[in-house]
Amino acid sequence: MKVLLLSCRNFESKIKKLATRPESIKPEPVTNKEYKTSKSIVVLATIEQNDNLNTCSDNLKKEIEIFSKDTGIKNIVLFPFGHLSNNLASSEETILFLDLIEKELLEFEVTRVHFGSHKSLLLDVFGHQGNARFREF
Repeated sequence: MKVLLLSCRNFESKIKKLATRPESIKPEPVTNKEYKTSKSIVVLATIEQNDNLNTCSDNLKKEIEIFSKDTGIKNIVLFPFGHLSNNLASSEETILFLDLIEKELLEFEVTRVHFGSHKSLLLDVFGHQGNARFREF
């Protein structure tokens, strides 16, 4: 698993169309076409083949808790982002992971962005020290 965590002043994303690549992708049902938050930790997450979903979820939760404590931010955006690896997990595994981590983050206000679509993305990242963190589990 690879993640990029960003401390953002503003975040926006809009679904443009469902993804057709890779050929095996199976988008989840669309329940929301637009996402918008302010003062959030945006988690760009890539689930990879052979990732242990429970271990990755535990590790990511710890990283989010540390980042939240460091920044004072309690809003979390979970953004599936397959662009950090060429070794992607299946659609089913990725959706399972997103469900799992979302349930683990009970003490936060969580926005979960759609999996399996092409989206516009606006990131207004704060300029403070430690505003971006890359992690690999």
